Amino acid sequence: RASCAMSAEPMERLAAPWNGVNLGGWLLLEPGPARPLFDVHLDGYGEEARCEWDLMRLLRARLGDAAAEAELRRHREGHVTRVDFEKIRDCGLNAVRLPFGYWVALGPRDGEPYAGPALEYIDRALDWAEEYGLQVVLDLHGCPGGESGDAPCGRRQRPEGTWQWQQWDMEMSLKALEVVCTRYRSRSCVTGVEVCNEPSNVTPLKVLSQYYVRATQAIRSCGMSEADVTVVLPVFQRPEEEFAKAWEAASGGLRGVCFDTHCYHCFGAWFHGLTFAQQLRHMESNGRMLDSYPMVVGEWSLALGTAAWNTRGTMTDGEAYRLFGQAQLAAYGRASHGHFFW
Repeated sequence: RASCAMSAEPMERLAAPWNGVNLGGWLLLEPGPARPLFDVHLDGYGEEARCEWDLMRLLRARLGDAAAEAELRRHREGHVTRVDFEKIRDCGLNAVRLPFGYWVALGPRDGEPYAGPALEYIDRALDWAEEYGLQVVLDLHGCPGGESGDAPCGRRQRPEGTWQWQQWDMEMSLKALEVVCTRYRSRSCVTGVEVCNEPSNVTPLKVLSQYYVRATQAIRSCGMSEADVTVVLPVFQRPEEEFAKAWEAASGGLRGVCFDTHCYHCFGAWFHGLTFAQQLRHMESNGRMLDSYPMVVGEWSLALGTAAWNTRGTMTDGEAYRLFGQAQLAAYGRASHGHFFW
């Protein structure tokens, strides 16, 4: 791969790359990070809801609107607090990535079960970040209509094919970004804005690139300069080189951006078939990718595929996790804009 597919200019790098964690399950509910809430409210078959949409529909039907929103408010009040920001700082980290659904900025569309707006929670997060010297990437994790048909955008739609890319309301997504960026343009802790999360690869690349251009321009028009705030553009399940070329063609070389990749080693048959040694060697491939483009690893974890656990030899679970984590940190340290643990 070329050393930088973005342009002939030197690759942009943050002076202090993000070394942080995601605040998942707070302002966009997912069963993993928000498990205590999902576990308490099972459906009529004793099953866990699969996304925020389903959980809020269940709560509204079971408790009524006022009580359902009160239950969500209790979760939002306690899931992430000032103490968490202090602990993040004390761990030696310098940043948080803050996922939120568009309804936190704008309120839900008619007929949707979400609850919002709720910008006071982002207000608090930025106050705490400034108190503890942490950078913040504001992450529009769930767009109107969904940038995919999967749970991370707020609503999981099945069977496959139920969601169509035309359902993604990009105009309203831009409005959500404008509201957030106008509100927080003077907050020095905000050093990144992510324009969506894990957009489906069925969305035409030209359409996605055009949305990214418009989102970048909207963020800049709100007063967030390229010197102060990086615009984060998810690649997600697309070849990096193909994406970089499409972005260059669409944007004419807009600066002050980076690509977001998510590095999980536990999804799909291929990763489940890798031995522990092969998992470690795959880190070098990740490192070479990160050398090639301005990038952030927006999400990574310690989860491993099945075969790795059967081929780790005499290592304890803790030793395996430690070695795997160290290998990932060594690779992701090559990213121009850093990394965030999920």
